[in-house]
Amino acid sequence: MQRIALPDARFLPLGRHDPRENEARLWWSGSGVRVRLACTVLEADIVSSAANHATWMGVLMDGAPVARFPLRPGAHRYLLLAGMDADFSHEVSIIRDSQLSYDEAGPVILEAVYTDGEPVFPQEKPLLIEFIGDSLTVGEGCLGPETAEEWRMVWISHMPAFPSLVAQAMNAEKRVIALGGWGAARSFDNQPASHIGRIYDQLCEPTPGGGVPVDFPERPADAVVINLGTNDASAFAGMAEAEKREAEKELRFRAAELMAKARARNPKAAILWAYGLCGRQVEDILRAAVEDRRLAGDEKTAYLSLTPAASNGSRMHPSREAHRLAAQEIEEALRGMLRKG
Repeated sequence: MQRIALPDARFLPLGRHDPRENEARLWWSGSGVRVRLACTVLEADIVSSAANHATWMGVLMDGAPVARFPLRPGAHRYLLLAGMDADFSHEVSIIRDSQLSYDEAGPVILEAVYTDGEPVFPQEKPLLIEFIGDSLTVGEGCLGPETAEEWRMVWISHMPAFPSLVAQAMNAEKRVIALGGWGAARSFDNQPASHIGRIYDQLCEPTPGGGVPVDFPERPADAVVINLGTNDASAFAGMAEAEKREAEKELRFRAAELMAKARARNPKAAILWAYGLCGRQVEDILRAAVEDRRLAGDEKTAYLSLTPAASNGSRMHPSREAHRLAAQEIEEALRGMLRKG
């Protein structure tokens, strides 16, 4: 069995990453590597600094989830696949399945893999979709019982969440920039600094070491899906009327500002603001922000009103069935926008 240090030219990096780094660092949900491999066994050296909130990893074969496991603090070797048939090759993805946590000293590091197979660079998909969002985008609630209330990474899973479903249906690569609790203008607990636009042009500001500008080459997205507004609506619920009116103006401005930032990094992308899984409390404001961008000349921008979730999973978040329906609606909207060019 050979040890292959990462990064390696035969492995396709997934998610936002700095290609100049000499380590495979997994900052965001869905980040990792993909490779074509025929083997009987696959193991990996992985480093995690999360002490209380164990990061969860995922393994997929030909796009289908086959394994999920938590990381222990420190550097450890993990068994990813065993008992495979070396006469058959598959595209194997090793990804960060849960979002970043607030007790990490740095990103997850995928140091090396061990295998008895010979890696081959996989087929890169023709489209790239960037997903910007909050807990819905990272898949909070997609796993676990409805009775689960505690905030733990075990309930947060990228693999069954709508970004994964959309990307798979459209044969697309994906890049996720999303963080639970954050908003387009304010977090659920009314923190004005916790808006995704503030950190969008940085590698991964909330994680130590990630507060650096994205000044490296990054594949432009063919489509950008923004799912924000749910936490802003939660912040509004505790405001007096005068404060709420000012916050609504701020939301409209910040939403338009975020779309402008996404446009600057993805000049030819279709930009879709999809909102409504947890209700449509701020829909009119978000529609107005999209219209502001269109009036400013950005005609490849649109708004999609999602069907509110009919059922919940864990943590009082939308169920996997709700994610499946949202994915279908987003896919249909994106295909229409991309056909128009």
